[in-house]
Parts: sequence; C-alpha cells; structure tokens
Amino acid sequence: MLWIGLMAPAAGTIDLFAAAISEAVRSQELAARLKRDGIEPVGNKAAEFGALIAKEVAQWRELAKAVQMTID
Repeated sequence: MLWIGLMAPAAGTIDLFAAAISEAVRSQELAARLKRDGIEPVGNKAAEFGALIAKEVAQWRELAKAVQMTID
C-alpha cells in the first residue's frame, strides 16, 4: 500500500489543509489524473490518516520484529 499525505504541527492548520486537499483530490480533473497513474484518491480527514499511519507503523514494526530485522 502506498499512501501520500501532508503533516503539520497545529490541529487547526492541518484541518484547513485536509479540507482543501480533500476537495482537490475529489475534483474530476485531479481524480481522473490520479486514477490514470494508478492512485486511488481518498482525501480523508486528518484523524483518519493518523489512524492509518499508526496502524501501518504497528503492522510493519511487528513484521520487522518477527523476522528479526535490524538496521546497521
């Protein structure tokens, strides 16, 4: 899974960015271009994206531990 997102330090700021980005990726022109490039536009809320990141980090951390992955 590939995800692309924007992060900002302040909740009010990220909410404004999230709303603008969500509107943009749902526009017919940009959505068509993204889909043509194999990207499914989502445009979810900041909290939903944060939950996705947390889920992905936990999943990959567990896998890394299971295979005893280390960084040299």
